[in-house]
Amino acid sequence: SSPSKSSIYGSFSDDDTVLKSDLGNQSPSTSSQHMTGQHKSASFVQMKWWWPLVLIAALVIGSFWFSPTPEAETTAVQEFQNQMKQLMNKYQSQDEKLWERSLTFLKKHLNSSQPRPHPAILLLTAARDAEEALKCLSEQIADAYSSFRSVPAIRIDGAGKATQDSDTVKQEVDQELTNGFTNGQSAAVVHRFESLPAGSALIFYKYCDHENAAFKDVALVLTVLLEEETLETSLGLKEIEEKVRDFLKVKFTNSDTPNSYKHMDPDKLSGLWSRISHLVLPVQPENDLKSGICL
Repeated sequence: SSPSKSSIYGSFSDDDTVLKSDLGNQSPSTSSQHMTGQHKSASFVQMKWWWPLVLIAALVIGSFWFSPTPEAETTAVQEFQNQMKQLMNKYQSQDEKLWERSLTFLKKHLNSSQPRPHPAILLLTAARDAEEALKCLSEQIADAYSSFRSVPAIRIDGAGKATQDSDTVKQEVDQELTNGFTNGQSAAVVHRFESLPAGSALIFYKYCDHENAAFKDVALVLTVLLEEETLETSLGLKEIEEKVRDFLKVKFTNSDTPNSYKHMDPDKLSGLWSRISHLVLPVQPENDLKSGICL
């Protein structure tokens, strides 16, 4: 016959008595060690569950800390506008279009959503009589763009690299831009773009591409010094853009130019031009400028 209900309960009661007896017979230290082990085991389980939560919280806080906030973007735009207003007051010989177009163009880029879709590319050009103004303004506009970070723009001198090997210059320019942008500089000015060895200029495919640029939260200011003595103020922006394009075509694809034609051809130049000609603006001479000293 099956065991009675009371006998089943009785068996549990006996086992429980034995268990209590065994525990009662343990020394205080043994019992304490047993309980401490239980606490340690529970703590370890709790830690295993808490670590992922702590890690997730750290990642969330880190992303918030290092991502530009709307307030930071607004401050950057305000600082840029302030710097540009100061330049407008100093360089009073410049056409209003220079200020209006460059201010709108760069402010829009500073104010765009994060991450930005592409870098801001500004090309400034001038004739021989405005060489000093071209150098000063390009640097100061680039610095104004990055003024919120209090870090000056990268400077690259194309004229100083004119006689060097094209592949060497290409590597140098690539390294300068990558190092600068990686280490927090947000703008670069490339002086005398037309003087770069033709093949080396192709590195700007990497930095000026509209969709796949290596760095998108940056601005590049390129300068082209034309060979004519004076740039007529009556020229429209479209005419100036065509003038610069034709000038670069002669500089970079002319078979009579040493180390040029074998590194560049009209198709490559056309692709390059489409990337660097987003906004082409003229710079006029400033009578108050002294050689080597900006206003």
